Amino acid sequence: MPRATLQTARLTLRPVQVRDQADVLAALNDLDVSGWLSVVPYPYTAPDFQQFQTQIAKAGETFAVMDAEGFAGIVGAGRSLGYWFVPRCHGRGYATEAARAVLAEQLTDDPQDITSGYFQGNDRSANVLGKLGFVETGRRPNHCRALGVDRPHVDLRLTYAAFMAALPIEARSPRLAFRSLQSTDAGALHAIVSDWEVVRQLASYPWPPQRDFTATRAQPYPGHGFVWGVFLAADLLGTVAVTDDVLGYMLHRDAWGQGYATEACRAAIAHGFAAGRDHLVAGVWADNAASLGVLTKLGFRITGHDVSLNSARGVEMAGHWLRLDRRDWAQTPA
Repeated sequence: MPRATLQTARLTLRPVQVRDQADVLAALNDLDVSGWLSVVPYPYTAPDFQQFQTQIAKAGETFAVMDAEGFAGIVGAGRSLGYWFVPRCHGRGYATEAARAVLAEQLTDDPQDITSGYFQGNDRSANVLGKLGFVETGRRPNHCRALGVDRPHVDLRLTYAAFMAALPIEARSPRLAFRSLQSTDAGALHAIVSDWEVVRQLASYPWPPQRDFTATRAQPYPGHGFVWGVFLAADLLGTVAVTDDVLGYMLHRDAWGQGYATEACRAAIAHGFAAGRDHLVAGVWADNAASLGVLTKLGFRITGHDVSLNSARGVEMAGHWLRLDRRDWAQTPA
């Protein structure tokens, strides 16, 4: 079942609430917003909002979008995707970011095709929907209720395969591709963290594996840094991350011993230093000789030791802390 609240790198998506009324009325009484929508009346009144909030907006399908400044817009997807954003948010990529999260959740729950569309002349929506993977299926007149006229309309459709193919790749290495995780990756991610030999070497994953916990990880990372899925063609091999200044990774057991960990970490380190960091740190349990070998090969050096809780094993474990400075990375052979 789709979640009622979603998090993206910059946005929080939550159920539409009574307190959103003033923001929604202000936005939809602007024809620069409502004039591009089909079913929204103009003027838009408090009873219109109350009907929308209580009868139309469904938890898990319809979301109020919030950014650091407050209310940003509305996005919803059942069998059809619709959205609008307040003018201050136009041109900031919010529509793509929010719609991608909602579509991923919807397609994970039900991989049937999803429709959408836009009135001709709405270049912003045409660009957003194209980036999400929608393709045109036809053109026809459609009624714009706010303007009280029929307008030329472009109809589109999105398949599960097209959505997955359109997810943006954020980096590549000789064999691998890297991108943010989405809800559609939850099944493959859960298969990886259902292997005791993987999870016993992690710091925070629970054991036995919990699907709800995995779902919180199968989404774009909202903090400072990044978490990438590591892909060989379309197959998820694991994850690699730089969160704050900490490097971490995990791989499916079938991917061990083939140099993928070194390759993925090298790409993540390069991205982390390109973002302006002057050093990275990493932690490894004392009994994880393979990861210690990967990290030292990449130029990390042990700087300390400690004892901390391994969540999966449920005991305090000895471990090492390592550090890699930017100047040393520049001298590390590729």
